[in-house]
Amino acid sequence: MGIKEELALVLITEKSLEKSLTGSIIKEIFSGGVKPLELIEVRMFAPSQGLIRKYIELIIQDSFREYLYREYIAKNKGPIKKRMMLLLLRGEEAISQIRGVVGPISHRIDGTIRNSFAEFEEDEDGNIVRFIDPAVIIIPKPRVAKEVITLWAEYSEKDGGLLKNIVKWEKLIERWDHHELEALRYREGLCVSKEDLLNNIETTMVLIKPDNIYTKSRRVGEIINALSGPGLKLIGAKAVNMSINQAMKFYAPIERKLQEKLGEEKGKEEFARLIEFMTGHNPYQVDDPVLKDRPGGREHQSLALVYQGPFAVSRIRRKVGATDPLEAEPGTIRREYGHDIMRNGVHASDSVKSARREMKIIDVEGTQMKKLVQEYLAKDRKIVNSKQ
Repeated sequence: MGIKEELALVLITEKSLEKSLTGSIIKEIFSGGVKPLELIEVRMFAPSQGLIRKYIELIIQDSFREYLYREYIAKNKGPIKKRMMLLLLRGEEAISQIRGVVGPISHRIDGTIRNSFAEFEEDEDGNIVRFIDPAVIIIPKPRVAKEVITLWAEYSEKDGGLLKNIVKWEKLIERWDHHELEALRYREGLCVSKEDLLNNIETTMVLIKPDNIYTKSRRVGEIINALSGPGLKLIGAKAVNMSINQAMKFYAPIERKLQEKLGEEKGKEEFARLIEFMTGHNPYQVDDPVLKDRPGGREHQSLALVYQGPFAVSRIRRKVGATDPLEAEPGTIRREYGHDIMRNGVHASDSVKSARREMKIIDVEGTQMKKLVQEYLAKDRKIVNSKQ
């Protein structure tokens, strides 16, 4: 009898997001297990008290109950409303595999995410008695998986999506002293006043391309780490399986540039290669309108990340580097992880206007999480009934 497919949920905590540990955690999730897991949803949450209180009721461990109440209810006040990044994965023994990568809540295990990144207090026997921050929160046992995943799915639209108003930028930047300004100047070459920073809060988007997502690779996490910077807040995320129509609309400005540069016929060929890379289909060989709207397969999945912060567009593009990896500066993402102009690691919006357009095309705010969970649970009930 085959091993049952499961849904596994991973929640990356606010402190991990703030400490720029997101990439390192995702790197371990993507590459640390022994069985292939499919990423089916990524979503940013600013969990409400209602969600956290209901979630606490499902958690048995006192250390986690205390942590969630303390951080996401009692202390959730300051210039940034506390976030979580949710990852929903699917595969055989997914819950056990994620638990093996993350580590237990009772004690340390070398090489696990919690041993590397969590903050906790131990008793004299080495048992964890209190979490200052667990780094990630997962489903500890399959028996509570249904209730936990259903709860987060129910709140996926209300509490999740593009977190537009969670940062009080005026209050946050007012708190900055010379240390933050020094970090901006010497990490990123940004030497401006607090007033300039506040007057240039921008939202931009990065799309990590399929060759860095599908393979069992550490690259996706390393790219996310490379995107971090002082005052850049991750406010949106989505696993994207582009349809042909989406990709053609998304890359329409590129099509025009290719035809201007290479001529109509050659430009059209290069554009078709790009769309096929992103979706798995040559757009000029598919006539069926239904197929043109069908999402691409797992091997053509991208990961969209939305950042907000002072001068976010130019800062992110500087980290990404030139379109051609061979021309990109050393240390940039495209120089490190790109192969050629098409497979250059990531796409980054070139303006605030472009970011708005691109986010609308791929519907960063939207989610299929409730539908995905309902379909999985219905399938699970069908399997159980067939065995009775």
